[in-house]
Amino acid sequence: MTVTLGSVLETMNKLQDVFTTVGVSSDTVLLPQIVVLGSQSSGKSSVLENIVGRDFLPRGMGIVTRRPLILQLVNTSECHSVGGVEHMVWAEFLHRKGEVFTDFEAVKDEIVMDTERVAGDSKGISSIPIHLKIYSGSTPNLTLVDLPGLTKVPVAGQPEDIESQIEDLVSSFVENENSIILAITAGNQDIATSEAIKVAKRVDPFGDRTLVVVTKVDLMERGDESINLLKGVTLPVKLGLVGVINRSQRDIESGTSIRDALEREDRFFAKTHPTISARMGTGYLSDRLSTLLLGHVKRCLPQLRARVSHMKGVQEGIISDLGRPIVKKGPAILELINQFSADFSGLINGNSTNINTSEISGGAKLFYIFQDTFGKALEEFDPMTGLTLSDVRHSVRNSMGTRPSIFIPEIAFEMLAKRQIGLLRDICLRVVDLSYDELANTITVVCGRHFERFDTMKHEVMTAGVALLGERLQPTREMVENLLAIEQSYINTNHPDFIYRYREVTDRFLGEAGGREEPAAANYHQQQRLVGGMNRVSLVDARERTASGKEVEHKLTRREREEVQMIERLVCQYFTIIRKQLQDSIPKTIMHFMVSYLAKNLSSSLISELYSEDRFDELLSESESVRKKRERASKMLDALAEAQKVLGGLRDIPDV
Repeated sequence: MTVTLGSVLETMNKLQDVFTTVGVSSDTVLLPQIVVLGSQSSGKSSVLENIVGRDFLPRGMGIVTRRPLILQLVNTSECHSVGGVEHMVWAEFLHRKGEVFTDFEAVKDEIVMDTERVAGDSKGISSIPIHLKIYSGSTPNLTLVDLPGLTKVPVAGQPEDIESQIEDLVSSFVENENSIILAITAGNQDIATSEAIKVAKRVDPFGDRTLVVVTKVDLMERGDESINLLKGVTLPVKLGLVGVINRSQRDIESGTSIRDALEREDRFFAKTHPTISARMGTGYLSDRLSTLLLGHVKRCLPQLRARVSHMKGVQEGIISDLGRPIVKKGPAILELINQFSADFSGLINGNSTNINTSEISGGAKLFYIFQDTFGKALEEFDPMTGLTLSDVRHSVRNSMGTRPSIFIPEIAFEMLAKRQIGLLRDICLRVVDLSYDELANTITVVCGRHFERFDTMKHEVMTAGVALLGERLQPTREMVENLLAIEQSYINTNHPDFIYRYREVTDRFLGEAGGREEPAAANYHQQQRLVGGMNRVSLVDARERTASGKEVEHKLTRREREEVQMIERLVCQYFTIIRKQLQDSIPKTIMHFMVSYLAKNLSSSLISELYSEDRFDELLSESESVRKKRERASKMLDALAEAQKVLGGLRDIPDV
């Protein structure tokens, strides 16, 4: 079915109502509308009142319009009865729902009072609009947005940056490419200095959506200059230029009606500009605006439908993320706990759908701790840390007792090896603590994902999860200490890797004892290889210092030197074996005692701790911010669904 011009414009008014009801501004949805732009005292208010046919706007000096006024004109043949009296014209404010204004002086007063309520009683401005709907049988179906007048100089009571404030406010409306700009400029002023036209050209450089209105044409100097301006020669405007005549202050004070003023306007143009009179005056302006808006709506309709559909999808996504109100709370709690546990395990195992792209975390972080942090600490640890030449000499001598040994006593080697293994305790326990911290952080992160709606449940799950992890910390530390104690309890000199190195060392020792000296360079490299590649200075070459910092010089016999070197090499070689074993067994211990245990028992532990019917309401109580966010999204979704329905009724819009 073909729609009429009036029904299309009425549909735009309905869309405006839909979004206004939920507190969404028209520039958010980019609705097609007419934005009225002009400087102070340009006659902007008079143009609007002439279109409406009623005096309804406040007047005065300085800035009178201090908030956007979204004016919806509804053409209707119906009457509104108040106290038994039928009224052909009446008004309604969005902020005064249910109230009908038939006295337009009261409309003026309400605009002033609501402006002061929001913007204050000074001269400041506000971007929060006033919504006014006027019903009349003589008005077209239009939506007009009256903006504060452009100004350059702040007056008393106005902030110093009032110019930039107004420009920002105006820009937020005129930059909407679906809006038509009604640029109003006074005819008795130099049009080259018009601020309204300047702003319009900035946002609409090709003039595709700008209509210029020249007011106060009766005050213009007669002649070719004025004729050329009204004909569009001086200022070519693609959508046209319309001249109108405003009521003067004397007309207003003397009570000249708008009807009389419009009749006078028609006579003026017919007499002074007969060749263009058909394209001048308020009547033509109203028709032109309706025609332009209809064509604009037709062009914008596909884009508008797509935007409404996209916004609807966004709101549905928000509601989906927030979740809908929960009715069956017991099953919901079980599902939330199971999802939380599964996501935790997924992060550890690396198969989570929520992969962190900004940093390594979860299982990847544990792997880093095991391989890089722990592995590097073991590798960089000097096997002879804390030992001095004196320590080794005394150990060897004391283990011989009264009878010197032909070979180095094994008890000296074992005692020193056990002592050095014990020094790894802090490194091994440190990796346990780092793993604990990462697991606790993973619990916190996953809680944030799954329990954003429920602050109480998030806190309880986090507390219970970290507590379960904490229960595993001490057993894990004890097992690590046991592993170190196991290594210290039995120095396995029969270990395959150690036997080979031991034979190399003893063969070399015996060879040197037999007088077969090796070159110094070869001796150094052999020592480095036997120590295990450690880039360190041998104890026999290092300078020993006392507690006071004084260097102690030891005079070693050849035998003592060889004994110290042999002990040092054997300890370093055995330490290499222990390092490999710990680098393998410590991560396995942490995985078994902490990680695997947590993944296996987290869900059942949380259910046992939290699943109690008397706690359902407490656990699933939502935060105020979530409730408000869902409420806003639900209202917006309802509005967008209604908008889709309204737009769906627009088919076969007539050409204009």
